Amino acid sequence: MATTIDHLRVDHHVIILREFTDATGVTLRAGERGILRGQAFDQRRQEIQLEIERAKGKVALRFPLKAPSGPRIGHMKEFFELGDYAPVPGAERPRPVPAARKMIVPTALAKGATNREPDWLRQAASVEGPDRLEAMEQQIQREAQHIGGAASIAEMYAQRMRAFQRAGNETRAVAAFKLAVQWMWTYAGQATSGGEGEALSLERDEFHAALVREFGYDPTTDAR
Repeated sequence: MATTIDHLRVDHHVIILREFTDATGVTLRAGERGILRGQAFDQRRQEIQLEIERAKGKVALRFPLKAPSGPRIGHMKEFFELGDYAPVPGAERPRPVPAARKMIVPTALAKGATNREPDWLRQAASVEGPDRLEAMEQQIQREAQHIGGAASIAEMYAQRMRAFQRAGNETRAVAAFKLAVQWMWTYAGQATSGGEGEALSLERDEFHAALVREFGYDPTTDAR
């Protein structure tokens, strides 16, 4: 289970910050502790799966991808505090030294450069305004009445990430990166069949990998 879900990392202690009940009726309360031993995304069931090892035994948790509340993509930090590394007993090994986390600053766009992209996408390249462009999200969803709208929103935030990279604003570039990835998860989660789910999930993962290469590192993983 190598899937990355928000800040969560396998073989790390976790503390429950807020009480929740998963899709199978399992309830964990604030203050409970354990070790995250597995995390995955089930494409067929369209759900997030976590496995936590506790003193009284392991518990398997299931969360629908489209859940409107509770633990879900983009909100795991509200429910789980990530603690120290905790390898499986007997499997301890030296931890790799992470590569330097340095944002790539691309070459500035040529002055007066134009393109044929939609007006909302060109506006997204501005460094003005809040991190989350909710009005633009709604505009795109109105104009694109299909699942491709979510992918367009993801690309909008990728465009915004690039603008902040060129401006040297790493904090806001990271915020845009995370929103782009989050919307691609939404896009992949709208698949209506197993085959389509596999195709969209592959597209999502390739989009994420491309952003990492462009950014210089992956802001959705912690440097530990």
